[in-house]
Amino acid sequence: MSTTSNPFKIRSKNRLIHTSAWTIFVLYFLVTYFFLWWEFRPQTVNPIEPFVASISITACCYLIFSSLQFYLPRKNQYLKITVICTILTALSLVLSFVALNMVFDVGSNKHFYERLPYRFIINFLLLMCIMIINIFWNIQEEYAENKKRKEESEKLVRDAELYNLRQQLQPHFLFNSLNSIIALITVKPDLARKMTFQLSDFLRGTLRKDDKQLIPLADEIKHLELYLEIEKVRFGHRLNTAFTYKDEVLAAKVPGMIVQPLMENAIKHGLYNVTGDVSIETHIRLEQYMLSIEITNPYDQDQFYNSKGTGFGLTSIQRRLFLIYGRTDLLSIRKTENQFTAIINIPQHD
Repeated sequence: MSTTSNPFKIRSKNRLIHTSAWTIFVLYFLVTYFFLWWEFRPQTVNPIEPFVASISITACCYLIFSSLQFYLPRKNQYLKITVICTILTALSLVLSFVALNMVFDVGSNKHFYERLPYRFIINFLLLMCIMIINIFWNIQEEYAENKKRKEESEKLVRDAELYNLRQQLQPHFLFNSLNSIIALITVKPDLARKMTFQLSDFLRGTLRKDDKQLIPLADEIKHLELYLEIEKVRFGHRLNTAFTYKDEVLAAKVPGMIVQPLMENAIKHGLYNVTGDVSIETHIRLEQYMLSIEITNPYDQDQFYNSKGTGFGLTSIQRRLFLIYGRTDLLSIRKTENQFTAIINIPQHD
């Protein structure tokens, strides 16, 4: 999934802190200087007083920025936030008072004392706004980090479950193949040797696909054909398979080893309960970004219910599809009088 970069996205919190602090400094200086000029015009206003006040309020802003990096007030702590803001407001006025006394005499600072209540209210409101903005910023960051950790944890759980499902599907087929090889060793050693090599190639391909969640359909079909060659060694001329699809579907993406359990299920219920030759047909088509794979096998309706298994194969496939695509409607079955069809729908995204 591609992401579009936002040119207005703030990439550095430190940059935001410095930009905000010095923006406050400039605005506070200009506003303070303007009110002094308005009050004492046409007299010349000394810029030292607004400069000192701006420096003190900026220093308190930096204290808020730095302290809230290590402390994040929780719910129902509004009184504590108000007390902290009151202390910082008093600190900003004390800094201004000390700095002005170092520059002017006590008599010249009379105007500062007269406007002290207004200065306190303005500084308090300004610092409270800065503190609230920082708290919301930190809450948003914490929420984003928690969400990211949760998504990573859920992905690890999904990957582990997918791996576990795939590992549980292989032993059944492996044991059947090994039993067939053992049976063929004394009767048909050449077929046993051929089946051993085919089984080796099949398992090697399975291991290579363990780290690939989605693979091209062409690779899945090649792997499926290798599996069918092994099964044809076991069942001989009784097993016939046919694939129907257009070349355009070969580039579609499918979960690795998603079709083989369905084919194994079709062979189990098609050959184990039916005498004579059996034909298993696979139809694949792509329509409106949905890849449909249908596997049809014959079965004896009377024997099917008596010999059916636990349904783990179909259940595990449905679970895999849900873990990958988040949908429960991608696997369905259709039964007629003597035919059983399993249908997988796999979404295709651009």
